[in-house]
Amino acid sequence: MSQFRNIIFDWSGTLVDDLSPVVDATNKVLIHYGKSPLTRNEFCDSFCLPFVNFYKSVLPGISMIELEDMYTHFFDKSDELVEVLPGAKGLLDFCKESGLRVFLLSSIKDEHYRRQSEHLNLNIYFEKVYTEALDKRIRIKSMIDECTLNPQETIFVGDMQHDIEAGHCAEVFTVAVLGGYNSQEKLLESDPDLVIDNLFQLSDYLSENTR
Repeated sequence: MSQFRNIIFDWSGTLVDDLSPVVDATNKVLIHYGKSPLTRNEFCDSFCLPFVNFYKSVLPGISMIELEDMYTHFFDKSDELVEVLPGAKGLLDFCKESGLRVFLLSSIKDEHYRRQSEHLNLNIYFEKVYTEALDKRIRIKSMIDECTLNPQETIFVGDMQHDIEAGHCAEVFTVAVLGGYNSQEKLLESDPDLVIDNLFQLSDYLSENTR
């Protein structure tokens, strides 16, 4: 069994549940342009990364600059809460206590990550943070080089097909967390190395595969 020394986390849907404000802001953007709002399940079925592809499908012809500005405005005004997912803090504590190097790779806007992580007291855990990663398949490779990580000793944990695809591109061990932005069916299509129902299960797995 591989000896893991590095762990890279996605943010949204992996460590925190921010789906409610994301869906709320997205629906307000859709309504602004005369489109019907999406239910939570409809959003999860259609949302994809890079998010440029999602907006091209639901609002073709609208500039991304305009859409991003509007989305950010509605997200900042949303009354919906962002919450830490069950098991996240315990897992992060375990990683630190075990001497694992802990990183973040996310498409989230940097200002949103800073505000959320400080409020939830999660910013203390990461050696280095990479936000606004529009295409993680590209960013993870440069990240591994910058941080001198051995792919064979590295895990990438995410909740979307794009996360698993990025991990495959970097040839790291991929962990798919259920209950986030993508369904189990979608995640299985991307062929992750490990599928977990929650972060408590990852703590158990890591305790068996790290010193």
